[in-house]
Amino acid sequence: MALKVEVYQKERVRPCSPTPQTLRNYKLSLIDIISSTYYNPFVFFYNSGADRHDYDELKNSLMKTLSLLYPLAGRIKDASTIECNDEGADFVLAKVTNCDLGEFLRHPKHEDIRQLLPLDPYPNPIHSALPMLAVQVNTFRCGGTAVGFCIWHGLADGGAMTGLFNTWAAINRGEGPINPGGLIADASATFRPGNLVSSPLKPFPLEKQGKYSSKRFVLCKRDIERIRNDYYQPSEHSRRPSRVEALSAFVWAAVIRATLQANPNLKMHLLTKMINVRNKLNPPFPSQCLGNIYQMVAARWELEADRGGSVTAGFLVGRVVEAIHKVTDDYMREMHAEGGYLRAALDVSKAAALHNADEINVLFISSLCNIPFSQVDFGWGKPIWIGLGHTLENLAVFMDAEDGGVEVWIGLAKEVMSNLDKDMKFHAYVSFSQIISEPSCPLQSAL
Repeated sequence: MALKVEVYQKERVRPCSPTPQTLRNYKLSLIDIISSTYYNPFVFFYNSGADRHDYDELKNSLMKTLSLLYPLAGRIKDASTIECNDEGADFVLAKVTNCDLGEFLRHPKHEDIRQLLPLDPYPNPIHSALPMLAVQVNTFRCGGTAVGFCIWHGLADGGAMTGLFNTWAAINRGEGPINPGGLIADASATFRPGNLVSSPLKPFPLEKQGKYSSKRFVLCKRDIERIRNDYYQPSEHSRRPSRVEALSAFVWAAVIRATLQANPNLKMHLLTKMINVRNKLNPPFPSQCLGNIYQMVAARWELEADRGGSVTAGFLVGRVVEAIHKVTDDYMREMHAEGGYLRAALDVSKAAALHNADEINVLFISSLCNIPFSQVDFGWGKPIWIGLGHTLENLAVFMDAEDGGVEVWIGLAKEVMSNLDKDMKFHAYVSFSQIISEPSCPLQSAL
C-alpha cells in the first residue's frame, strides 16, 4: 500500500533576531564546495506519548536556533559564499492519512521515507532560491511524529548536523543552546578553495551497471565483535581494528566478491571513506561546528597485484586501517597546501582513466556511527528509529543500531546486490536484512 502524505501548511521560518552585517558573508571551504551538490536527508521517528508534540513550539525554537546557526537561514550567493540574509528555512506540516507509525516501521520503504521529506534532496542544480534547511513534520494517525530534515551538504557534515539537532532539541526542551560559541567556524582559511571552479577535476569514469537495489542490513554488537576478532592478526596489526574499520573491510570484501561475479573484467576496486578531522587538527575545530571538516581517504584492491583470490576482510582490513590512520594534522596541512588536495584527486581520476569503465569500480562508505543522532530529544523522548533518504548508488551508510549494533544501508547494481544476497560469508554475520528499494520504485517527496 502506497503511503499517503498530505501537506496542509508550508511557511518560511526566519531567525528570531537579525544577523549582523559583519556576518553577512559566510565563506565556503574547498570541502564545502565539493560536498555541495545535494541535501543530507534524514527522518527521525518519535512515538506518541504523555508529552504532546507541540509543532508551534517546535517552529518557535527553530527561529531561535537559526539565530545561532545563521548560515542555515541564508542563500547561495556565488560558488564560494553563502549570503546570511535571514531568508529562513522551510517549515512544512503534513499528515500521514493511511498508516500508523508502528505499521510504517514494520517495513519502511525508501520511496515512503522520501515522502516524509520537505523537498527533493537531489535538485539539479542547487540555486539561490533554495533554502539551506527544510523541515517537514509529519503526523501519523496514531499520534506519532516523523520529522524529516533536508540540510544542504555544503554547510553540514555529520558533526555539523549533530550541532544543529542538539541545539534545536535543547532549545525546544527549554534548556537553552548547548555551546553556542562552538557552532560557527571558518574552515575556508584551512581548506582554501583555491582555483576549484576552474579545475578540470572530473568524477571517476564509471558507467552505471544497470539499475540499483538498496537494502538495509543489521549486524548486532556480538557479530561485530566477532568480525573485529576474526580480522585481528597480532603479527600484522598493533591493535584490534575498530568496529567501523572492521565493518568497512567486511562490507568492502563482500561487495568486491559480488562485483567479480557480475563483472569478470574487474581489475581494480576502490574504497573511499570520509574521516571527521575536527579533533585531528591543531588547533582542533569545535566538535559540532557547521561545515564539512573531513578528509576523504581511499584504499585500493587490484586483481593482479593481489593475485585474485584474496578478497577477504582479513586481507583488506590492513588497507582500511592504513588509509584512515594516515590522516594527521601534518598530513592534512600538506594535502591542503598549494592545491595538494585537488592534485591528489586528479591523480586518482587519471589512474582510473587508464582502465576501461568495466575494469574499475568504487564503493563509497559514510559512517555516522558514534554521531549521537539517536539522542535527539525535542522533549518527546528519543527517536525510536532514523530513516535515510539518500540515493544509494555504490554507497554504504553506517548508522548506530540498538545494543551497540550497526545498520548498514547499501545500494548496489541489481546483479551485484543479488550476488551479495547469496554470499554466505557475508550473511553469517547479518542478523536482519530488508529491501529498501528496487529499481522499479520511483523516489519522490510529498511536495
